[in-house]
Amino acid sequence: LVPISSLPDWAQACFPGTKRLNRIQSALFSTAFESAENMLVCAPTGAGKTNCAMLTLLHLIGQHVDEAGVLQRSALKAVYVAPMKALAQEVVTTFSKRLAPLSL
Repeated sequence: LVPISSLPDWAQACFPGTKRLNRIQSALFSTAFESAENMLVCAPTGAGKTNCAMLTLLHLIGQHVDEAGVLQRSALKAVYVAPMKALAQEVVTTFSKRLAPLSL
């Protein structure tokens, strides 16, 4: 299992209270966080798919940090697609709280 401490400090702040990724998240870690490859995650409810999405978003964020360590917010754009409006709103709320340490 991938420890949260293996993430950069700025990314660790987005996983409050979490010590390590679960098995599914750990299996997808290199694709989700260390590459820009497309991926499809099919797993049961509660398996950790939202954290997989968070890892991909953190990868994108990391690509918009300049050499001085400053996040270029104006260049950052992401789209999250969900099958239901209620689920989309839940993810927006969850991501907003978890990305607050990055002022996003």
